[in-house]
Amino acid sequence: MAIQTTDSLSTSMQTYYDKRLVQNMKPRLVHQSYGQKRQVPRNGGKTVNFRKFSPFAAATAPLTEGVTPDGQDLEITSITADLDQYGEYVMGSDLLDLTAVDPVLDETTELLGDQAGLSVDHIVRDVICKGTNVQYANGKATRDQLLVTDKLTTTEIRKAVRTLKNNNAKPFIRNGKPYYYAVIDPDTAYDLMDDERWQNVADYQQGEKVENGEIGKLFGCIFVESTEAKKFSAADLCEGSRNLTVGSYDASTVPTVTLAEALSSADAASLADRKIIIKDVSANPVVWETVTIASVNSGDAGSATVILESAPSFTPQANDLIYPGGAGAEGITVNGTLVFGKDAYGVVDIEGEGTVKNIIKPKGSAGTTDPLDQRWTSGWKVEGFAAAILQPAWIVRIEHGFSQ
Repeated sequence: MAIQTTDSLSTSMQTYYDKRLVQNMKPRLVHQSYGQKRQVPRNGGKTVNFRKFSPFAAATAPLTEGVTPDGQDLEITSITADLDQYGEYVMGSDLLDLTAVDPVLDETTELLGDQAGLSVDHIVRDVICKGTNVQYANGKATRDQLLVTDKLTTTEIRKAVRTLKNNNAKPFIRNGKPYYYAVIDPDTAYDLMDDERWQNVADYQQGEKVENGEIGKLFGCIFVESTEAKKFSAADLCEGSRNLTVGSYDASTVPTVTLAEALSSADAASLADRKIIIKDVSANPVVWETVTIASVNSGDAGSATVILESAPSFTPQANDLIYPGGAGAEGITVNGTLVFGKDAYGVVDIEGEGTVKNIIKPKGSAGTTDPLDQRWTSGWKVEGFAAAILQPAWIVRIEHGFSQ
């Protein structure tokens, strides 16, 4: 981990604060930890190259005695990703001791390290979650069909493992045994641990090295718990109300829903281009469908209107319910559990030389912008970071509900 020093801050203090930053950064790096790592070369431009290896087919033709076969080519695909810089800092006005550990700066470094790790982890997570190999729990076809009761079960884990094996996803090897990894959040872990086949980490950790956040095993998967595992959530439709209600519907010119509620101009602006779920409450069984808003007109109750890009397959009626789209049925939050093999995705190695810098500017270092030497800053900076999916078929995202 590179250290950026200043003339005013002693080397020992810079080293101390840098270690504090790194110590608080690493526990947050769950998703980043399992990617194929590449370092950013000096003066190597604004891209990083990851390697994707194509597996060899079975060689079933017999050899001819005394004849050397032609051999085969090693197929390596280079996948590039653009590097971006990330960072943040905090400014303080306390008296700062440059030769001893300062309590304020010490606590600040912990917070910055936590933020840096969290930021990098979110970047990697969001890249991985763009994969198209999606498994919806309980046989559902789309995210907006998922209910709270469509939880992650052992059956879903077995399906995901089967998919990875059928796709020849390379496993991680630990203690001579092959494993895939799964990243889950505490809500999902709560549901999954009910299964009697769950093997808690306490049952095997004495004879095996465990990962940061590891909580157990199941069907060839090592489960790592993170509060930052992906969740698909939807914002409320308007201030003070998560849902809206159909007052009337008219599709004579363009599909238009008149709302039973009032809608302010600010609410109308925030709704533009959003997806919504319209639920036919009179149907048996109940039917709902996701549609996209084209434009919105604010107004009082019974006059505010929502114009849709396309009409739903059913005709909305008065008192039908409107939920925020982008998440599960009725706008519920959906969890995304990632199950993946080795080299499924690539990341920049944050411990590569010059990748991460801990920057401390003591009071008095700002020149004329701080004429009375009153302010200091401490921050973190990632000089260049990127993540990329290398083998889409080696990542399964299981989308599911969870116990409320």
